[in-house]
Amino acid sequence: MNTSNKRAVHPGNFQCFMDEYKKQLEYSVKTFPEEYAWPIENLEAVCERMVAAVERGSFNKDSRSFKLTCKALGIKHTYKAIVEFIT
Repeated sequence: MNTSNKRAVHPGNFQCFMDEYKKQLEYSVKTFPEEYAWPIENLEAVCERMVAAVERGSFNKDSRSFKLTCKALGIKHTYKAIVEFIT
């Protein structure tokens, strides 16, 4: 993702996105554990790292959890749509 045009994160939308992401990540890990290299017990630590990655703009949107998050929030599954939502 190109972060040269990085915008400030909107606290409300960012928190909304991350709360939904955590919910979808938990669902994904419990439902498809073979897709994840870490156990569900690491969910909090993984979410904390993802918060930092999304804030930096250095996240991979292609995971099942990101796709489900975008769908749940009614936004397109693109970097542009995600960044526009959280900023």
